[in-house]
This record gives sequence, structure tokens and C-alpha cells, in this order.
Amino acid sequence: MFTLNRLPSPALVRVIAYSDPATWWALGDSYICALINSTSFRCGWVSHLAKGFRAPAAITCIEDIDTQRRKVLDPVTSIFGSEAWISGNFVRALSANYPATFNAIALGLVKTLLLNGDRNTAALVIQRSHARLDIFDGRFVRDLVVQRPEMWMLQWLAVSGLDFEELYSRGHCFDMSQLTDWVMASRVELLRFLAGRGLRLPVRSLMEYALGHSQPDLVEFLISHDSGYAHELSWNDLLLMACTEASTRLDVFVYVASKTEPSIVWAFAAACLASHAMADDCAYKKFMALRSLPNAAEWIVKPIRGQTPIERLCERLTYENIVHISPFIRDYIALGVSTANMPSIVSALCQ
Repeated sequence: MFTLNRLPSPALVRVIAYSDPATWWALGDSYICALINSTSFRCGWVSHLAKGFRAPAAITCIEDIDTQRRKVLDPVTSIFGSEAWISGNFVRALSANYPATFNAIALGLVKTLLLNGDRNTAALVIQRSHARLDIFDGRFVRDLVVQRPEMWMLQWLAVSGLDFEELYSRGHCFDMSQLTDWVMASRVELLRFLAGRGLRLPVRSLMEYALGHSQPDLVEFLISHDSGYAHELSWNDLLLMACTEASTRLDVFVYVASKTEPSIVWAFAAACLASHAMADDCAYKKFMALRSLPNAAEWIVKPIRGQTPIERLCERLTYENIVHISPFIRDYIALGVSTANMPSIVSALCQ
């Protein structure tokens, strides 16, 4: 009686690959399962699945790579339960025996491997293929880094020969949206790596997000990165930005304030904090942090454009903000600021 097991292995490989390997696998036949589990079968099956993807021109956008992964790689993974079958031996065998298929699906292999953290096998694919990481003006790299925003990913891209400055100049990778996400997650190590590759980061724009969402070390990095450029951001500039932005974190404000020197800027900063008190729950704590700095008492009471701090605050008084502003006025009074022209209702609240 004829059985499939009597077919030569190459013929049986074609029979299974061109039908439904998952069904054959489910039969549980040890010989057939061993065959499906072999590198040669995987290469043959992938080559069969990759028909239509053999020409690099078939990949016209980033979505095509994901379609390729779904149609070519996912069926094999569904049998074995993970992408571990994409091994170094598989890459070598596929590139040697099915070079057209290998080059056509190389980027799909790279993305799958990197998203699973297999840097060594991904590097092997790059070495043995014609794949270019900077395809689609950097959108492929952007997709990788967005999904795996890790230092090892950036290092792997650098070792693989990626020109970060060139890619950045195209405007599709390491753009403002991507950098903002890193700032808001306090990923200072990623930003520092990009700066080390020669990228000029948009410090002022990023700082607006850093003040409210990042750690002090990221703020320190951004301002140091800006140093030496035209119109560089100073610590005094940053202090005024921090006072104006109600979302500025308290620890960041304290750090920024500690980097400044006694000057009239402190008077502006204190007045700004007081005037924004209704929008910023931490405004008074920030004011107290500023007041606690050496010589601060001398500077935060200085008149601004001929007005005392209390006069400036009273100009902005409303029924809504009077309760929020009164603690600042009490402190100004305690520091010796004149109470001339202060409304009686304010005097009553501040007694």
C-alpha cells in the first residue's frame, strides 16, 4: 500500500508546503512533523508563501512590510508558537537557496526579529541581504523605534550603518511627535544618544513638554544641548517659562530655580507664580521654594516697572482668584512690601 512517507523528502516537502502544513502538523505523524520542523522545509514553505513578494518593487509603502509579515511569516509562526524558528541557520539556508525570496522579505524578517529582541539574527539578515534600513525616507526606522523605544535599538541601528543625521534631515524619523513622546517619558538616554550622533534637537519646543512631564536630569540635558547655539536658552529664560507654565512639576521648578543667580528675574518669577495661582495648585509651593533661595527675600520684593508686587497682584484681583492670591500677599507683607492702595477686602483676608 502506498504511503506519503515513501515519497522522497523534496517531493513531500512540496506536497505539504503547497497544501496546508497546519493540517499536516495536526495529524501528529512523527515523520511528517519532523519534516515540517526542518530548516529545509521552512525555507521551501516560506518561498511558496512569498510568491508575489519576490520583487522588491512589490513593497511600495511601510504597510506592505507588515502585510508581508502577516502573509509569509505568521503562518509558519502559528504552527511553532513563536518566531524562534527564524534562526541564524534558517537565515543562512534561505539566503543561500532562495536568494530572491530572501531579499524580498528581508525587511519583514528584520522587523520581526527586532521586535522580538533578536539583534544578532537581524544583523545577519542585513549582512546577507540587499535591504536598506533607510527605506521610505526613514519611515521603516521610525516604525521600529516607535514600537521598541530602547537604547539597544538605537545602538543596533548605528552599528548597522544607519546615518542618523541624514535620516533626521528627511523629516520622517525622530520628528517632533516622536521626540515629544520620549521627553514626556523622561527617556533622556535616547535623546542623549541622538545628540551624540550629531542631531540638533528642537530644545525650546521640547522644553515646553519637559517642564511638566520630565525629570530634572532631562531638563538639564536639553539646556546643555542648546548651549553654544545662537539664541540659546538660559536658566533665567527657563525659570520664566517654568513660572508661566502651570503644569511645571514642582521638582523641576525647584531644580531650575536653583540654577539661577539672584536678579530682578526672581521678582518677575515670583509675581508670575502669584498671578497664575488659580491655575497652578503648586504655585505657592514654588513661590516658597524660590523665596527660600539665598538672598531671595531681597529680590522677589523688588518693584517691577514702578509697581510693588502687591500693587501688581491687586490689579489682577477677581472674586475667583482672591483666595488663591492672598497667601502670596501675606508673604509679601511679611517681607516688608508696602500695603499702600491695597483694597480693604484684601487687608481683611491677609490679617
